[in-house]
Amino acid sequence: MDAREDLPKISVETEQDWRRLQRNISTAFLDRLDLELESQGVSQDRESFLPHINQFLDTLFAITRPNLRINGRTTEEPYDDDDEGMEPFDEALDRHIWSLSDQRLKWDREIGVRRRTRPTEIEALVQGVYTQHRSVDMDIDANQESDVSDLDSTCRRRVGEHI
Repeated sequence: MDAREDLPKISVETEQDWRRLQRNISTAFLDRLDLELESQGVSQDRESFLPHINQFLDTLFAITRPNLRINGRTTEEPYDDDDEGMEPFDEALDRHIWSLSDQRLKWDREIGVRRRTRPTEIEALVQGVYTQHRSVDMDIDANQESDVSDLDSTCRRRVGEHI
């Protein structure tokens, strides 16, 4: 499998940012629940919905976790306390590196294709030039033979006139 994902992961700078996002999503979800319960007139049933909502949110965040990247590291990688001092991940640099890698692969492919096709193209070109030169040489030889025969007949005629 390719090391690069087809779909980009969600990138956050720190674990605290991820927890803040979880809190915001949970708060927004619970606020929406309260709004719906009030509009239905059954706000006293909130406590019965809370275990289900919490289970849903836990499942949601568990599903999201594999698609998350914290400071450039996937969440499948173990997270050490020593990593707190690690400098922030540069997403733009990462994209640039992947772009250069893709470009390199394209050039390698192009070079491979050219290495397979260019020799036959050059051979055909050299054969065409060789054939063209041969036909020109044959035309020159034919013209020289006709010139030699014309010169030979002219010389015999002149010699015949002098005799």
